[in-house]
Amino acid sequence: MDIKRRFILTIVLLSYFVTAINGAIVITGLTDMAEELGLNQSALSWVQNAYVLAWGGFMLLGGRLSDTFGRRQILNLALVLFGIGSLLAGIAPSAIVLIVSRFIQGIGAAVLAPTSLALIIDYFKGQERVKAVAWYSSISGLGMCVGLIIGGILASFFSWRYGFFIYLPLILFMLVISLKVLPKGVKENNEIRFDIWGTTYSVLGIFSFVYAINGAKNTWLWLSVALCFLFLFIRQEKKVSDPIMPLRLFNGIRTRANIARLLFAGAMMGFYFFISEFLQEVSHFTPLWVGIAFFPLTLSTFWGAMRVPKAVKLYGNNKTLFAGLTLMLIGFIGMLKMDAESSYWSGIAIPMLFLGFGQGLVMSPLTNLGILNVQPKDSGAATGVVNAAHQIGCSVGLSVMVTVSSDAAEMAEICHIAMLVGFGFTLIVFAIMFLDKYKLKRKIWNM
Repeated sequence: MDIKRRFILTIVLLSYFVTAINGAIVITGLTDMAEELGLNQSALSWVQNAYVLAWGGFMLLGGRLSDTFGRRQILNLALVLFGIGSLLAGIAPSAIVLIVSRFIQGIGAAVLAPTSLALIIDYFKGQERVKAVAWYSSISGLGMCVGLIIGGILASFFSWRYGFFIYLPLILFMLVISLKVLPKGVKENNEIRFDIWGTTYSVLGIFSFVYAINGAKNTWLWLSVALCFLFLFIRQEKKVSDPIMPLRLFNGIRTRANIARLLFAGAMMGFYFFISEFLQEVSHFTPLWVGIAFFPLTLSTFWGAMRVPKAVKLYGNNKTLFAGLTLMLIGFIGMLKMDAESSYWSGIAIPMLFLGFGQGLVMSPLTNLGILNVQPKDSGAATGVVNAAHQIGCSVGLSVMVTVSSDAAEMAEICHIAMLVGFGFTLIVFAIMFLDKYKLKRKIWNM
């Protein structure tokens, strides 16, 4: 790999790392934020919801922007937006400034994530792309755990505000590399066609859907609004010559991979959230020790992701995905045995090893299949769909787990229900990706 592509891969990995650690760092500082800024529970929830809504709502737009206006320009725009949001959040004197800042951060992340992944499609081919995607995929789980540790240290010994300031030097570094390495990439003809109505419908549709499952009081009303905009969006994409989300992206395997990614992300986000709550409320871990407690998951995820290039080369995406999902099912089964009397090592750490290694094996094949055979002109749009599926999945999974466990009184029982949902989501992913095989269908039918 030449020096230019090493620098490009550095930008890609740092971009995803920044967005991955952001949520975890904020989680550890929520209590201090509420105390310092006088936030009630509703305002505090919007510190998270504003980021999630912006990220989910602008994801497809973020993916198509770099296809239309060039990778370097849009990547730099995303970095600047994320940096401005981080700076404003760090100095926020009130709830409204903090929430608006988080919304700006979310827009930056929505543009940054698909643009950086599109760079992998542009500059890496064959086995090098498999390796690059493996590194990219490993950053997600690694970033979440590192974010918990960094956030715990900052919240415990300094201030939650430093959790936003630490992004600034990284962003500056990425901007310098981008300006040095990436070409301008402007279209030669100055008549850039942009799907304005498709953009509007996609933003409003995804925004309504994410809001329906993560914040709205009248869920069914907002789901209906989301479906209306989705209908208008699809109709628009069918007739426009340069759509924001080309429907040709949705062939059989890419569609299944993105649906599977949505459910996979939901299972793992719920896992992170509820196990963190369990460790603090039942096991009485501090925020710092919660981050440390996730080390088995972090290390096994990274190790699994590093095994992916060789596994995909020898066995292909499907067999690697099969092995990863099997390990995840075993991990969730282990978590189902956890109760208030369980020790950390036997009840959580050992199942984490299976979940982490499985997660490391699963993410890269799902990404590979989600962008399989995508034309270069659609690479940004395709990666936007992959990232939108992941982000929306996080909201869906967490919301489903919160809803189905709402009648439970004890955290151990709540956590048990959440792990059962995670197991169910993973089982559905397994079915989506493998039960379409004719021989397997026939075998099951004749059992």
